[in-house]
Amino acid sequence: MLLASFPSLLFALMAYLIQKYRFWSSSNFFYYVLELGFGQSIHFIVSPYIQRILRDAPRVKSKAPVTLIGLTPNIFFASLFLAIIVFALMHRAERIIALRLTDADDLVKRLESDREELIKSDEELRRQTSQFLHDRVQSELMAVGIKLRSVAEKTEVDVSAVINQAITRLEKTRTSDLRNLVQILAPNFETNGLAQALQNLSSPYQATMLVSIEVDEATEKLDSKILLGIFRIVEQSLLNSLVHGPAKQISISVINQPGKNIELIVRDNGPGANLEKIGFGVGSAVIDSWVSMLKGQKEIITSPGTGYRLQVLLPI
Repeated sequence: MLLASFPSLLFALMAYLIQKYRFWSSSNFFYYVLELGFGQSIHFIVSPYIQRILRDAPRVKSKAPVTLIGLTPNIFFASLFLAIIVFALMHRAERIIALRLTDADDLVKRLESDREELIKSDEELRRQTSQFLHDRVQSELMAVGIKLRSVAEKTEVDVSAVINQAITRLEKTRTSDLRNLVQILAPNFETNGLAQALQNLSSPYQATMLVSIEVDEATEKLDSKILLGIFRIVEQSLLNSLVHGPAKQISISVINQPGKNIELIVRDNGPGANLEKIGFGVGSAVIDSWVSMLKGQKEIITSPGTGYRLQVLLPI
């Protein structure tokens, strides 16, 4: 068996050595034929020794004589011609596969570029909306409150009480609800940090489920782009836990492992699902886009009755 495989092993070794030490052009047809001819010549020289070993070797389980094919110049050139055809077909198939792989790589790069542009456009829209709410809507609400106060001072007590209730509601909307919305649209990590931003993000969900958040100090010092990616991934995860769960408890953990990566884990106690049957929508697309843009890895663990666990590893 070993002797029978010797020619193929010999060609493989020669191909490796030529690939490693070739100093001539591999695209030149003349040199290509010389390479194959050299390989055939080595085989031509070694083959008689292999035949002699086979002729003298003891026969196992068979008394039939070993038939050996003598190598002649005609056989040499015929086998060389056949080898040229075979290798030409192999190289043609290899080029087709290489072209397809190149096209696939180009498609992946375009997809990643499109995802990044989508994220940038989405963030720009959020920033503009946040700016509009902060500069325009807040000022308009403040102006309305001032006018209502001036009216309340000139009206009857009952009417004044109603107006004051409206003013209180407007002030709450301006100073609390609107401010939280602005922070969610365009979080300011330098001022408030990631932990506070996540607290603001989870505040509307606290009425229906218990949300626990853990962010270590090392994470707070990361680049704002990474923090924004973590924030958006958590944002979509919270929405998924509410809509597709619904879950009653959800825990968020962000740990910076120095020299390794950032580990984000979002876990809920929802009903879970069969991973193979999960439909992936806009929220999952947003998560995948951020994970791809930050060169990270994502893993989802879920099954019926076990809740949902998202783990994202981001390189530092």
